[in-house]
Amino acid sequence: MAEAEGESRDWAEMPSDALAAVFGKLDVTDLLNGAGLVCRAWRRLAASDPTLWRRVDMSHHGDIMEDDEAEAMARAAVDRAAGTMEAFWADSFVTDGLLLYISERASSLKSLQLSMCLNVSNEGMAEAMKGFPHLEELDITFCSLYGDVCASVGKACPELKCFRLNERYTFQMEYVAPDIMDDDTEALGIASNMPELQELQLIGNKVTNDGLMSILDHCQHLESLDIRQCYSIQMDDALKSKCARIRNLKLPHDSISDFKYRAYIVSNGAFSGSDLEVDMYDDLLDVVTDDFDADFDDMDDYDDAGSDGAMYDDEFDI
Repeated sequence: MAEAEGESRDWAEMPSDALAAVFGKLDVTDLLNGAGLVCRAWRRLAASDPTLWRRVDMSHHGDIMEDDEAEAMARAAVDRAAGTMEAFWADSFVTDGLLLYISERASSLKSLQLSMCLNVSNEGMAEAMKGFPHLEELDITFCSLYGDVCASVGKACPELKCFRLNERYTFQMEYVAPDIMDDDTEALGIASNMPELQELQLIGNKVTNDGLMSILDHCQHLESLDIRQCYSIQMDDALKSKCARIRNLKLPHDSISDFKYRAYIVSNGAFSGSDLEVDMYDDLLDVVTDDFDADFDDMDDYDDAGSDGAMYDDEFDI
């Protein structure tokens, strides 16, 4: 009995399939900066099993680490996926350069979610989209991407089924000149280039009745439509009739209490007392999930490495 209690285990000898199942529950930070640094065996599996990197969620990393650190991690994850990545979700640290890097190495990507990425331009987005021919879901929330970006995305991604283009600033029409509020550029780009759409979210968009009618006419597979805070839209009888076939419909004045990023929306005083008048600090807790420490140093090693993931490969021999 005493011998059994004193027996030690060599965790490096854990079966690879069991270890892979455990690693599959970890996020990018834990894999690169934690489990992957325990021993050579763990490091080898974390670096060589592309299935661990098919879905990379870095949607809160911009809040807990420097942008260059987060970008280095993202590039390493893309390298380790070895062309098998199917989903990439991230926030403010994404740039044109990183997006193009992913585009050139992840042509099998099916889901891309970007939030508050102010360093991604229309031109950079259009160029990167050319590398994602199988993309089915695209979420662009508060990213300063407007105008012809929808046409560029639609042309490059013919299999797109879910598209979200959400804007941060919303104002009721009586407070803003109509020529500033009304803009159907994005709506017409969607109507003309995204015929396979099933789900569309346009929170805070400047779309008008004409633009929405065009979307409804051309996107025949549309089942879910979210136009909350699109205050240029007036739900007249014609538009109500067009929207009757939509199974899940959210209208301009509907509550945004279930919108993940509602705390970031900037609106005018007309909404005082509504669900938009939220406690910023409490709501941000809903957006940022785990406030864990990300000790991700040695950026000089990353800059000197021969490849984007090499800074991790030098920690242990693989």
